[in-house]
Amino acid sequence: MPSITSVDCRGASRQIAASMQALERRFEIVADNLANLETPGHKRLVVSSHGSSDEADGAEGDYGGATLTRDFSQGDLVDSGDPADLALDGEGFFAVEHEDRLHYVRGVHIVKAVDGTLFDAKGARLMGEAGPIRVPNDSVEVTVEADGTVAADRVPVGKLRVVTFVDPQLLVAEGGGRFTAPDGSEVVAANATTVAQGSRERSNTEPVRELVEMIVVQRQYDAAQRALTTESELRQRLNELSR
Repeated sequence: MPSITSVDCRGASRQIAASMQALERRFEIVADNLANLETPGHKRLVVSSHGSSDEADGAEGDYGGATLTRDFSQGDLVDSGDPADLALDGEGFFAVEHEDRLHYVRGVHIVKAVDGTLFDAKGARLMGEAGPIRVPNDSVEVTVEADGTVAADRVPVGKLRVVTFVDPQLLVAEGGGRFTAPDGSEVVAANATTVAQGSRERSNTEPVRELVEMIVVQRQYDAAQRALTTESELRQRLNELSR
């Protein structure tokens, strides 16, 4: 039977410290979700235990025995009153081109360049099924039908490219509701999705749920901190007894 002097508490300290690091990361994720509460089309991050059946498959990362996934469920659509705003009703993304790379977004605010090319508010070209969407530079009204058909002064000029992914968890978040797809990502047309002109999609973050999660994480962190203090005091006592 081991003596008191042979007891090693360092393993417990490491486990508690690892748990506290994971809780810090969970707290950061909740804070990020709340910070993006007003970001149109934001998709919240979710930390769940391994093997959880109520979260999406796939992962953005592993955090201390938990899986980080992104919730791609749709947020509420609201009427913005601005026909330059486009949102999606259903799964999928608009394809836009930024610095020769495709990005995928849930909503856009149309801006017409002097040559008639349509951009979003961040300077990315709106992509159609046959390439960038352009309208006559002297056109007055740009309308978008539910199926993504773009018309300039009621004359069709193209159709927006709206796609979805077999595994959206592979998408890489670029900030501001933008995503990029790694090479090899399987892209399919989002045929069941419709375009809503004059609408914006809210973040799918539910503030009450995030605040509850923040309280739970804070309490767990405080408990782990107390356990670490107790373990440190116990180790000190054991060292004193071994002298």
